[in-house]
Amino acid sequence: MKMFAYACTALLLLMFTIAVLSACSADDHDYEEEKRIMDLMIKSWYGDEMWFEFRIIVDGEARALVGRSAMRRFDPRTPFHDPFYTDLIFVHNEVEADALNLPDNIIVAWPRDAAEWTDGLIAGFHWAINRTEDEITHTLGRLTGTLIRPVVTLEEFGLSYPITIEDLVDNWEKVNALWNTFADGERTRIQGAAPAGGPYAPETDADSADSGDDE
Repeated sequence: MKMFAYACTALLLLMFTIAVLSACSADDHDYEEEKRIMDLMIKSWYGDEMWFEFRIIVDGEARALVGRSAMRRFDPRTPFHDPFYTDLIFVHNEVEADALNLPDNIIVAWPRDAAEWTDGLIAGFHWAINRTEDEITHTLGRLTGTLIRPVVTLEEFGLSYPITIEDLVDNWEKVNALWNTFADGERTRIQGAAPAGGPYAPETDADSADSGDDE
């Protein structure tokens, strides 16, 4: 009887261990899947902020897509979620996208072809990096001010001067980290001024007053 009891106890312990390991494995899988989806959504958001061209294949036909729409394809919380699309790949241009001959379940994106836009975007990055502490201080009246963000350098993010279009693709995570340090008003100014070659003009008092939304 003792041997039988020992055998039953050992079996129960084994079953318990298997159950625990299975639960842990399931938890690990859920975590990895959530992380994968979040990474794709961050990537989609970045491409949208940089105004990349997005391409999706639907029923064998290539269609243009905006970054926010790509994000919704990956997000299981939205009605637009489509588990068929499993990855997003950045390339340097449409020619490279065609040459890679990627499977239909991969969404692809690249910097827009308009040179005036891409040059202006890069100029905007340099403008923001070169701003001094005084320039990024939002004046609240004449006597006091608040620094809306710290002064940063390219080296802090593993980048070197000048930022290039290749950096937007090859070093997108570093560029994204840099982009996220800019204040909302700065990002909006960079995007809005890009078609005109970038925000070269010095800020006026009116511009400074508008930057109150940056805090």
